[in-house]
Amino acid sequence: MHEASIALSLIDVASEVLRENGAARASALTVRVGQWSSVVPEALTAAFPTCAQGTPLEGARLSVVTVPGVGECPVHGRVTLDVTRGLRCPECGAPTPTLLAGDELELDEIELAEPDLEDV
Repeated sequence: MHEASIALSLIDVASEVLRENGAARASALTVRVGQWSSVVPEALTAAFPTCAQGTPLEGARLSVVTVPGVGECPVHGRVTLDVTRGLRCPECGAPTPTLLAGDELELDEIELAEPDLEDV
């Protein structure tokens, strides 16, 4: 399950963003995960709470937005790919060797937590 190491990397990136913005904690994260990224969203969501313990992200909600694969068919142009069919046009079956979208793994949003009265 490499999603635990991905969760740890997301926490590192998010923690750096919090430091850069003078924030102590986050209450939510949104991550964009491409269908072709080899990341299992359910496994990432399951690993996140344990990985976040003891960090500024502890208790934060993780939302995963799945991004469909988009390829370039020589006949039909931009097409939404079906993972089960591989890099082939869903209309004509032609190879679509260029993946235009769907392999991303991006930290999209961070919602800052309200500071505790003890932090003020």
